Amino acid sequence: MFLSLNLKYTKECLKLALPVMLTQLGQVSVNLFDNMMVGNMLGANALASTALANSVFFSFFIFAVGFSFAIPPLVSEAQSQNNHDKINSIFRHGMVINLLIGGILTLVLFIVSPLLYHAKQPDEIIPDAILYLSIISLSVVPVMGFQTFREVSEGLSYTLGVTIATVAANIINVALNYVFMKGLFGIEPMGVAGAAYATLIARVFSLIFIYLVMKNHPITRRYINDLSFKLSFFKKEMFRTLVKLGFPTALQLFFEVTAFALASFICGLVSTTDIAAHQVSMSMVSFTFNLCAGFGVASTIMIGKKRGEKDFRGVKEVGVNNMKMVFLFMLLSCITFTLFKDILPTYFTKEGEMAVVALASQLLIIASLFQLSDGMQLVSLACLRGLQDVRVPSIITFVAYWLVTLPLGFFLCVTMDMGAYGMWIAFGVGLTISAVLLAVRFLKISTEII
Repeated sequence: MFLSLNLKYTKECLKLALPVMLTQLGQVSVNLFDNMMVGNMLGANALASTALANSVFFSFFIFAVGFSFAIPPLVSEAQSQNNHDKINSIFRHGMVINLLIGGILTLVLFIVSPLLYHAKQPDEIIPDAILYLSIISLSVVPVMGFQTFREVSEGLSYTLGVTIATVAANIINVALNYVFMKGLFGIEPMGVAGAAYATLIARVFSLIFIYLVMKNHPITRRYINDLSFKLSFFKKEMFRTLVKLGFPTALQLFFEVTAFALASFICGLVSTTDIAAHQVSMSMVSFTFNLCAGFGVASTIMIGKKRGEKDFRGVKEVGVNNMKMVFLFMLLSCITFTLFKDILPTYFTKEGEMAVVALASQLLIIASLFQLSDGMQLVSLACLRGLQDVRVPSIITFVAYWLVTLPLGFFLCVTMDMGAYGMWIAFGVGLTISAVLLAVRFLKISTEII
């Protein structure tokens, strides 16, 4: 049958994916709570401000994160060959690259933030957006440190440790959000700045937590203990390998995330209602997408191991099986959005903001249709990353998002005056193109290497 699953690969995938999904669930839940608390306590303008700031932040930040995605396939391949020295080398070189990129990105964000005054967005949301962006920019370096530990841990198939560290940090984030925004324990209400400071503090703690978790686990302890930054341990070849894999992956993520980020700007050209409804709907779509990312991480690890073992038939079997799993998962998401489209947006808005709710419910109809495409392009990219095929996929994502989604979105949203509804139609078209091309490429390559 078309959707029949391989029991062995399904169990292995779930074993790896479920802790990652819990990690993503924790992280996305914090983002949802952030949006709910900002929207309910501070209103639509504050929600639009944080949406704009986060769009700018993640457009740059995701590019940095992309470099760290070079780590898991290399680590999983080295682990399958019992090459511990290579894993140590990947760890130290990856840490240096990620921290350096994090420092540069922090400076870039501080330079970019005042330019929001010239972004043709609603005047009332700009001051808070700049304030929020300036604060969370300080979190980039600790997050990149966390990301390095995370990718090494996941490459070693120890995904539960990341979950533990993330959940602990998220609890801090939610608690501080309420304290800072509401103004408790003698602290003055800080509004949007409170949400930003809560995020910054939680991200610092996430780095501390993941270090402690990996330091105390038998799978990862040896690599934490062996982590050294002596100059004699660094090799140009390893830097070159990580950058060769990381840069195209960074471009893939950059093209996709900036398409969604620029969509916020395009919606902001229409009205505050459009950008707020866009943010509400995006919060829910991001929720399912980030859960689905667990299958992507599992796919990269499993295919990286099969590649290291030279089991090329297994490479294709794993990829196809995991694609089926993602299809079924996103089909469930599709049904959920369709059934509850009129209820879900009410959790993100103040009572009486019916215009935002009405538009967001319309956007969820479109979102339910492109959930399948979104999941398939995610897992296809992850499978190709496990094969260390990253150059052509970066070109595919560029075409799908920058040459199709953004021009079409601007045309429908602004020129045809369809607002956010038109922008989301463009998302559906771009994601479908990306999903088809990436899936076909994986099937082609995995067939040829058998």
